[in-house]
This record gives sequence, structure tokens and C-alpha cells, in this order.
Amino acid sequence: MTETLKLPVLPLAESVVLPGMVVPVRLDQPEIQAAVDAAQSGADARRVIVVPRLDGRYAAVGTIAVLEQVGRLPSGERAAVVRGEGRAQIGSGVTGPGAALWVEATPIEDPAPTGRAVELAKEYKALVVGILQQRGAWQVVDSVQQITDPGQLADTAGWASYLDLEHKAQLLAETDVVK
Repeated sequence: MTETLKLPVLPLAESVVLPGMVVPVRLDQPEIQAAVDAAQSGADARRVIVVPRLDGRYAAVGTIAVLEQVGRLPSGERAAVVRGEGRAQIGSGVTGPGAALWVEATPIEDPAPTGRAVELAKEYKALVVGILQQRGAWQVVDSVQQITDPGQLADTAGWASYLDLEHKAQLLAETDVVK
């Protein structure tokens, strides 16, 4: 059985962080700053639950993430670098230290890949690599070719600039790689 975690919520209204992503997050809102402060002073290995906030509502699934670094962007703004580790179902709010919103987060286990998932991942990878080669994005090609897990490959779709926030949040909530 999966252990329920108690983590501070790092809410994002303008982006979605999927497992495997490493992204900077500006500390320009009180609730974001509170989550980072809570994670830095907490006992849970600098972890937060990054939750998309769409139309003023929190999503039901978020990403457990680790604060890799807190500092300043070249522009001088304070920011944190977070690395997404895995999906989690958001539970009820709980009390915690500081001004952050704390929730129970139940990690969602990645199901074992099926034969169909492996087959689709192979086709998808070939398509993506072909497009990236046409664009001359050789470093990205190398990164994509190193991915062997179908779920991890599916999560890379979250980097697509043409996907809006709602579609990225749907990708985060979906655990069936084939879908």
C-alpha cells in the first residue's frame, strides 16, 4: 500500500509540471513563496506537490517535486528550480507549519507497461525523433532516444508548446500510457 504524504502545495496557474520536468518557478506570489519556505524548513526532503490551478480550481492530480535550488534568475527575480518526480492524488487539506497550504498526497504508482504501450511508444518516439531531426534539435534527439519507459516518453509530450494548460493537466491526470 502506498504511503500518504503531507506536502505543501505549490500552485501554478500558468504551467503544468509533469514527472521528469525540471523547471524554474518564479517566487512572485505569496502562496508559491510559502510553499517553498515550508519545503525548505520541512522534514520531507525539500518536497512539494506542484498543482495546476485552472479557472481558479486546483486539479485533483499534482506532481510530487523536489526543490533543486532556490535563488535568483538573471533578471534578479527570486525563483526556485523544481524537478517533478511522480504523480499524486490530492487529498484533503491538513495543518502544517508556516503560511503554506498543506495537503495529503497519495503517490500514484505507474502501471507496468503493456505490449501495446511499448509498441505505441516505439512509434511515437520514431515520429518525434524524425521531427526533431528535421529541425536540427540534436541535443533533444539524444535525450528522447535515451528514454526507454513508455510512461516517461508520454510525459515528454507535456513540453509541447502547442498544448494549452488544460490539455497538459489532462496529460498529468492520465495514468494509462496507451490513452
